Amino acid sequence: MTAGIVRILRKFSFSPNPSGRASLTKKARAAVGRQPHRLPVMVYIHGESYEWNAGNPYDGRVLSSYGNVIVVTINYRLGVLGFLPAVDRSARGNYGLMDQVAALHWIQDNVAEFGGDPRNVTVFGQGHGAACVNLLMLSPMAKGLFHRAIMQSGSALCPWAIAKDAISHTQKLAQRLNCSMQDSMMLIECLRKRRLEDIMSVDTVAPDHLTAFGPTVDGIVLSHDPIYLMETKPDLFLRYNLMLGITKVESYFAFSAIEEVVGIDSHRRDRILRTLVRNLYTHHLQQIFLTVVNEYMDWSVPHLHSTDIFRGTVEAMSDATVASILIKTAMYHSNPNLPANSPFYMFFMPTKTFFYVFGHQTEEGDYSTRLGCITGEDLAYVFGAPLVASLAHFPSNFTSDEVALAEVTMMYWTSFAKFG
Repeated sequence: MTAGIVRILRKFSFSPNPSGRASLTKKARAAVGRQPHRLPVMVYIHGESYEWNAGNPYDGRVLSSYGNVIVVTINYRLGVLGFLPAVDRSARGNYGLMDQVAALHWIQDNVAEFGGDPRNVTVFGQGHGAACVNLLMLSPMAKGLFHRAIMQSGSALCPWAIAKDAISHTQKLAQRLNCSMQDSMMLIECLRKRRLEDIMSVDTVAPDHLTAFGPTVDGIVLSHDPIYLMETKPDLFLRYNLMLGITKVESYFAFSAIEEVVGIDSHRRDRILRTLVRNLYTHHLQQIFLTVVNEYMDWSVPHLHSTDIFRGTVEAMSDATVASILIKTAMYHSNPNLPANSPFYMFFMPTKTFFYVFGHQTEEGDYSTRLGCITGEDLAYVFGAPLVASLAHFPSNFTSDEVALAEVTMMYWTSFAKFG
């Protein structure tokens, strides 16, 4: 576990629950007062990791009250319990995604009792949660359960969004627990007999920038690879209005606090970027590596300072793992490869695509101001933390300008939820 991840964990006031038990616990925050009309519903999918966290720390009361919407946060199974892949056709995988679909069904059936409009549901998430939002857009199982989507710093096309080598990690898990891999049902029965502590103690670390246990292409929840579905299934991806965006720094937590201050040397940079290229690409690795170094280092200065090397490396990793991919996703959504006379347009209005860059870094936040806004810092403004004395795990000392920024951010998010 990196120092950056430890810093994230210390911000939360709960014990990470990798099992995701009570996975369909839902919290609905309703705007106060009598409502003559049904209110738009915003469903938040947490996403710091596929391994840990929960929806509980995200308090939607300020967002709900300010924007006059219903805010729902959900939990879903995580880690191997949520994303054990189907090793054959006798069993399913993607339990975590199916938990999210089940939660959306529950919302359709019950949100009216909270004053919400089941015909106006927006799903939004950050990081891995944003990737889940994107996957739900592409899944026939979620069709008709929501109507708009917001993806913050994540996409189904990110290299960590899909667990492409989940079977090999499952084999390692089975070997460590003395379980058979002959078929899914035998494996599942064996795992059910093992203690949770024994399952969680098995080291299943994936290569950098990839995922050990996460969503997989199972032919049911996800029929094909996400990029194929975006290109060929407009009745899924293009039925939703989409708002998506990034922060200035999307790849930050792989570095230590000391490296953030003093920087890194060229040898450390080369190791990091070679690992990035090796894990994300298959061919022409040396050429790609040299191109990345040439593009992201400032060769106009006679001597590269260690902090400049650090900054360029962070930018390269941010672009490769999140930023460029969000742009690509937005292009797929806004410029579909469909002729003007496509039958799709006979049944659906052209959808809208909005892209943003959140650049403000909290003045009294948890991170150095050297780089700019760090991934996840935008959530404090989305949930309205600057408007109250204290809200969950977010910072509590904001300026008057940051209060105004939070109001504008909540207005944008809730206006999109209301009108698209």
